[in-house]
Amino acid sequence: MRSRLGIHLLIGSARIALAGCALSPSVAWAAQEEADPVAEPAADNRVGEIVVTARKKVESLQDVPTAVTALGAAQLKDLQIESFQDVGKTVPNVLVQKQAGSPTAPQFNIRGISAGSLNFQIDSGVALYIDGVYLGRPGNSGFDLVDLERLEVLRGPQGTLFGRNSTGGAISFITAGPTGEFGVIAEATVGNYDRRRGRITINTPEWAGLSARITYVHDEQEGPVKNSADVRRTFLYPEPFGPRTAAKTFGANNTDSVLAAVRYEGIPGLTLDYKFDYTDLVTTIDGMQLLVGSWPDQPALGGTNVSGLEWRDELPIDGIAPSQQETWGHSLTGVYELNEGLDLKYIGAVRGFDVKTTSELDGNALVDPAGSGNPYQYLAAARYAKQKQWSHELQLLGETSAFDWVAGLFYFREKAELNSPVIFGLVSPPGEEISITNPGSYLAGGALQEVLNRSFAAFAHGNLRLGESLELGAGLRYSRDKRSENDLLDAPRPEAPRGKYTAKQNRVDYDATLKYEFADNSNVYAKFATGYVSGGIFNSVEFEPETVKSYELGIKTEFLDRRVRINAALFQADRKNLQKSGFLVGVGNILINSGSATDRGVELEATVVPTDGLTLTANYGFVDTDMSTGVRSYQPRHSGYVAAEYEFPEFDNGMRPSFRIDGQYIGKHYRLICPYGSQVSTEVGCAGLENADFEIDRALTIPSRLQVGARLSLADIPLGGASGRVSLWGKNLTNNHEFEYLFSIGSRVLGTFQMPRSFGVDFGVQF
Repeated sequence: MRSRLGIHLLIGSARIALAGCALSPSVAWAAQEEADPVAEPAADNRVGEIVVTARKKVESLQDVPTAVTALGAAQLKDLQIESFQDVGKTVPNVLVQKQAGSPTAPQFNIRGISAGSLNFQIDSGVALYIDGVYLGRPGNSGFDLVDLERLEVLRGPQGTLFGRNSTGGAISFITAGPTGEFGVIAEATVGNYDRRRGRITINTPEWAGLSARITYVHDEQEGPVKNSADVRRTFLYPEPFGPRTAAKTFGANNTDSVLAAVRYEGIPGLTLDYKFDYTDLVTTIDGMQLLVGSWPDQPALGGTNVSGLEWRDELPIDGIAPSQQETWGHSLTGVYELNEGLDLKYIGAVRGFDVKTTSELDGNALVDPAGSGNPYQYLAAARYAKQKQWSHELQLLGETSAFDWVAGLFYFREKAELNSPVIFGLVSPPGEEISITNPGSYLAGGALQEVLNRSFAAFAHGNLRLGESLELGAGLRYSRDKRSENDLLDAPRPEAPRGKYTAKQNRVDYDATLKYEFADNSNVYAKFATGYVSGGIFNSVEFEPETVKSYELGIKTEFLDRRVRINAALFQADRKNLQKSGFLVGVGNILINSGSATDRGVELEATVVPTDGLTLTANYGFVDTDMSTGVRSYQPRHSGYVAAEYEFPEFDNGMRPSFRIDGQYIGKHYRLICPYGSQVSTEVGCAGLENADFEIDRALTIPSRLQVGARLSLADIPLGGASGRVSLWGKNLTNNHEFEYLFSIGSRVLGTFQMPRSFGVDFGVQF
């Protein structure tokens, strides 16, 4: 167990520094953006160049022959993209949802491929990276990322360029490093629902090749849904859970985050970057409202019967307590220039998290159906998960005038523990404290497990330029996975006998690209790639890898003197042995290999600068998924984004006002894996379709919606020796209340809703 004393001292010191900046008469709270390392400032009437490292080298986005979207620090700040959970705002065919069962568990959907399982035995088709370090558990990636420098989202398989394989794509965040010059950035946000956010960043000057940067962020907010239960009960779980008191509001959070970065450049040709991040998060799940099903006898007994398809700002739930998650990571990246055009790079990291959460799956405050009046939990669950991972990646990168290449070795090891009791039909003595004396009953859906996953890979990729216009690219990857699950239940369950289970797999993947540049900053390309998601063991049952063959045709072009940029792609992905998870009544959580699927679609991204100061942005995504079985895709067929930003002429004193308005469109889509009334099966995709109620199923389809946001800013405010910025912002301005996430427990369906209208003001200063 790592020592937390130093961490808390660091947070305390940062809080003092943050308060000092707020109280100092020489410092005003107004925001100043740092230089954006991704986008070169646009000249008048021209779109700015976007520089990325998607192919392990620094190059223009327009030169990369694959579908990739990149955002820089300024864009991330304006869009309030602060975690993996926020990524889907501006990227076509990318949808990220907050899962109902865990507030830190996003569900990722890219081009029809869904990922985000909370189970350690199930890998993700969408690979997540922080500073080049692979995150083994996307299901616990909903924590804030502080001090972001850029975001790159690559769609389609990426295994020959990235350390871990994927089928849907890769999402990569890069955090800021030291500047080598002294500087301070202080920011604050105030908003509705008691939103309070503060940030301070300190850069040190370079000394003997060493420079450092430290950022601290505190963020808190009340939830939009109040807990209207008469009694907020405390559940006395044994360790590792401890007492868990029901939440005051649902959707609240209280977060402290630290990022420290140290760079050493004291030896010619060598650069070492060490980074440490830590997040302490206390949050509550969004209000889980009972949508279908009811408790008709409860009001007469003294309980509640609240259900319905319309959003409520109050819910009587007496058993959902705040979740606690600590996430931390150390990484070391070293680059050594062996000679001109040949570099050796190493990325090593150790990361981990532990999370405690509880949930109550009835949407109400119930009492004993037998009439005693005592508290009653129809179905409750607790979850303690702990994970630690080690990764090492070694790359050799070479470049000549006609050929560039990367070859690498990758090793990943992950240890995890899961303690997840499920409580059914618990009647407790009266009072505000409820003793959970037998969490070891572990009904269907519960688990007590240890998991060990290991993966090794060797990969290589090269690009050959034939003349000035034609480029050929190819890559190869060999992967070897070994996975084990140790079930520790005191009593065996038929569907998961006690014992240790292992699985081993080998796999070779490859890709090929052809790019033709038909004009300056304009090219067409074709790409073919294969990929897979590891198989393994889940609840004692072995499952097969999910594989994909992906085809992509694209065009990237700029014209009208770089006033217009249009990037477009057509794609098809043929998947086999689909990995689909679900809840089977009487059995619990299952994972099946369910047939095959073909995903076909189109993506369009456009940026136009029609006149000085005005930038128009739009994207559109379409995906059509054809499943061979009755299970359904969670991906909307249509998605889109539009934005207009105008920078007004600067004032005489240099201040620059700007205004931005945008809208995100998400088409209707499913959240139930099978139609209502049927259920996922271990034998076929969906069983009991003859019993499905399609009228209710249509009512439970997540409808299409348009999320409108706006931001009004005043930048470069002169503050003596400092420069500032102030911004007014709003999100979901039309105050839509549509479903966000649904799940079913037998005939009952619970769900959460999207965040209501929110607004606030940002202040800050840089000097």
